[in-house]
Amino acid sequence: MLTRRILAVAAAFVVLAVPSAAVAAPPIGECPPGSDSCHIIDDDEQTGGGGNTGGGNNGGGDGGGGERTCTRGGEPIACYDPVFGWFNQADECYYKLAEPQLPPPPGASPDGGWYTPSCAGGIGEPDWFDAPPAGAEPPPDPETLARRALAKITLREPDMQIKPDPDGAGLVGLPVWLWVERAPETWGPISSVEEDRGLSVEISASVTNLTFDLGDGSPPVSCPGGGTPYPKGATGPSPDCGHVFTRSSKQQPGQKFTVTATTTWTVTWIGGGESGTLEPQIREATVGVRINELQVVTE
Repeated sequence: MLTRRILAVAAAFVVLAVPSAAVAAPPIGECPPGSDSCHIIDDDEQTGGGGNTGGGNNGGGDGGGGERTCTRGGEPIACYDPVFGWFNQADECYYKLAEPQLPPPPGASPDGGWYTPSCAGGIGEPDWFDAPPAGAEPPPDPETLARRALAKITLREPDMQIKPDPDGAGLVGLPVWLWVERAPETWGPISSVEEDRGLSVEISASVTNLTFDLGDGSPPVSCPGGGTPYPKGATGPSPDCGHVFTRSSKQQPGQKFTVTATTTWTVTWIGGGESGTLEPQIREATVGVRINELQVVTE
């Protein structure tokens, strides 16, 4: 069952039950929020939107459909209201997904839901629809909302650390320590929620792999745990994320090897009774490291 947004109700409204006739299928409106008019798809010849029927009440004529202005009592009205939902021209009521959702009736469609009508006389009790009532735009695909939630957060490149310090120089044959500083925006976890038309989807993003390319032609070093920070005075190799250069960087551009840290983010989502994983997100950071030959002085 989809998670639904709570419908705010004005205190002055009177509860009004809506009869079953309200579920008849007039043209389906597609109105952007805040718009007083909307495009329609009309499958009922009596409404005049289905091509070569003379246009009917909503215009369109040979064009089949056209612009529809939502009206109540003959007066223009917004086809969408952020509080009351989408307008059904057939009964001049708004419909919005109710929250909380009651259990579905026996034999009901798994795609259905309880919708609260808002008519000229007030707010009605929630009614079950096996499909969104005419004029009520269904919520988007949950994965679409997951991508919107991902667009709202920032997944930054790795905060790469290396010893010897990039401002200094290392030596051929001596251990190099590699790691990253872990913060929500550079390592995770970081989460975000996106809601639309009663559907709520939450994502969670975390780094699930880290590799270092040392720029010397050696295989990349995999450090899924992020590596171990260098403790001052240590002389041995890193216990989980290190490298030993076997040649100097003298012949490289700028006389430095380019070290590249790459993080792979896994983004999972859950909502609307479903869950999934978006495509991996890749972030990179680079730094130049000078590696000198070890000079042996003899007398």
